[in-house]
Amino acid sequence: MPYPELEEFVLATVRKIMPFGAVCSLEEYGGTEAFIHISEVSSGWIRNIREHFKEGQLIVAKVIHIDTEKRQIDLSLKRVSEVEKKRKLEMHQQEKRAAKLLERAASKAGKTMRQALIEIGEPLEKEYGTLFAAFEALASGEEPKTKIPKTWIQVLREVAQQEIKPKKVRLRAKLSLQSFAPEGLEKIKSILEKISKELPNSELRYVGAPNYFVDITAGDFKTAEKELAKAQKILDATAGEVEFTLEK
Repeated sequence: MPYPELEEFVLATVRKIMPFGAVCSLEEYGGTEAFIHISEVSSGWIRNIREHFKEGQLIVAKVIHIDTEKRQIDLSLKRVSEVEKKRKLEMHQQEKRAAKLLERAASKAGKTMRQALIEIGEPLEKEYGTLFAAFEALASGEEPKTKIPKTWIQVLREVAQQEIKPKKVRLRAKLSLQSFAPEGLEKIKSILEKISKELPNSELRYVGAPNYFVDITAGDFKTAEKELAKAQKILDATAGEVEFTLEK
């Protein structure tokens, strides 16, 4: 009987609803049975548990207790935030998509799905954390450190680039610029022009004097942060001439 980790967020399917709780099966752990007590369904008063559950419903729950001797796993629904729920469901969809991509790659390579999982699936998942993250890296042209046959790399990259668009993130910062010097307006204009020129992946939007939004688009947050640091250096060079603040 496979067990999840304590405090792990899991996908569970409601199998049986009772007046005092619901029996679920854990989809990621071979259908292992778990239980949600009525006190862990909602922080408010529950008149009828069936207002919260339906048989066959897929939910995101948090593991709050494990007793391996009694083969008992307790879950909580009320301890899962909307953000955590969304993240878990997105990861689930990504895993399903990655499995289909791997199946397609296996077909192209003339391999079975089992062979693909053993030869490349498990090694790539170990390196990148998830198989979908590995496909994203391959789609962007990254070379895995894991030693796998070049024929596999070629097929995987082909499938990844056909199906996955490069990931983009956007970082927004608020920029306030003021100058009371005779040529203050020209100085502010030159600063904005320099930021636009040296940060080609940025976009400046006027909000209302003296505020602007700096939107930076990059492949990941680390790169976006570096771009924002460049903007900060440009502003630092004008210290004493122009008053500014740059806040994320």
